[in-house]
Amino acid sequence: MKLNNTPTDIIGSIQEFYNGREPEEIYAALNIDKNCFDSWIRDFGSIANELLELRDENQTLRTMFTNLSLVNQSLRNSLDSLTRTDSKIFELLIKKRGTGNLSFP
Repeated sequence: MKLNNTPTDIIGSIQEFYNGREPEEIYAALNIDKNCFDSWIRDFGSIANELLELRDENQTLRTMFTNLSLVNQSLRNSLDSLTRTDSKIFELLIKKRGTGNLSFP
């Protein structure tokens, strides 16, 4: 039996188990027995489960960030085109702002 499995090996094997990999395949790949793996599940299962949840949440947040960035860029492009085409109207409104007369000529 291999005694020097790293924490990465342990957590990774538990995640593989949660994702549906057969326990016997995990035992063979890491050269461990069932009792060893059961103790890993008992000791580190909550950590592995939390890591999987954090990965899912991170992916969700990345998707949200990407979508919001696209919306932001679209709004900036719209604002840029609006200020370029209607700059004379904006200049007139800025001039009239101080007078209190905002009617368009």
